[in-house]
Amino acid sequence: MMSTLLFESTTKQQLDALAADLPQSTLLTGADGAGLLTAAKYAAGVNIAAIIQPTDKDGAVAPAGSIKLDAIRQLRRQARGRAATRTIFIIDDADRMNHRAQNAFLKLLEEPTPHIHFILTSHKPHLLLATILSRVERFSIRPISLHQTHQLLKQLGVDDPRIEQQLLFLASGKPAALTQLAREPVNLEKIGNIVRDAQQFIRGSNYQRSVIAMRYTDRQAAQQLLSYCLAIITHTLHRNPSRSLIHKSEHIADAYGRIAANGNVRLQLVALTLLMV
Repeated sequence: MMSTLLFESTTKQQLDALAADLPQSTLLTGADGAGLLTAAKYAAGVNIAAIIQPTDKDGAVAPAGSIKLDAIRQLRRQARGRAATRTIFIIDDADRMNHRAQNAFLKLLEEPTPHIHFILTSHKPHLLLATILSRVERFSIRPISLHQTHQLLKQLGVDDPRIEQQLLFLASGKPAALTQLAREPVNLEKIGNIVRDAQQFIRGSNYQRSVIAMRYTDRQAAQQLLSYCLAIITHTLHRNPSRSLIHKSEHIADAYGRIAANGNVRLQLVALTLLMV
């Protein structure tokens, strides 16, 4: 929440300047869990007319959903006739706009209206049309410091050293992710299990890897597993560089990419186990 989430000092200064002199179109980028929506709300202040977010097929807000053409058409209707005072529309996870929605939104950017402002957030800005990127001013939301991370965990009431270390590994520097995980212990436990599987997938035997691979049939869960594998390897490489670990990370990244591109989940994980020797 706004009272709990923190900003890195330079980012705070940047957001204050942004709030004072907001461009017609702004894009906030940063790591997943960095608190982009909170940053957008902070910059917008009290002038938010609407927040557009990805939804699932039933219309419920869902990070893995999409922003469809109808949502942008509704945005166009809302933006009309609102030129008397500063009015701000936030498009959260803007890279989740499908192609038709992006083209429709581009027309709004090409026909700017006085006092109408758009703040987009995106963890994957490369998925936005180049023509949209060329029409927005881009700002990066930096991770908070380790001191701020500890400060936030204290505010959130985290006093168990084991949980604190788990949160530091999973989300250090990412205030939104830290807040969400600290407030949802069930999810934290679930992620902890995935992290343990990731550790075993990296260091275990082929048999152990195969057992794990057969359990992860869901695409999103498999991507989480491989993401934590990469995070563990990256953390280890900082302390102890290893050619073997570098090769493993390359194979894992390739498998992640194929799964993300709609490859067969089980087939990709089983194939990966054969390369992790």
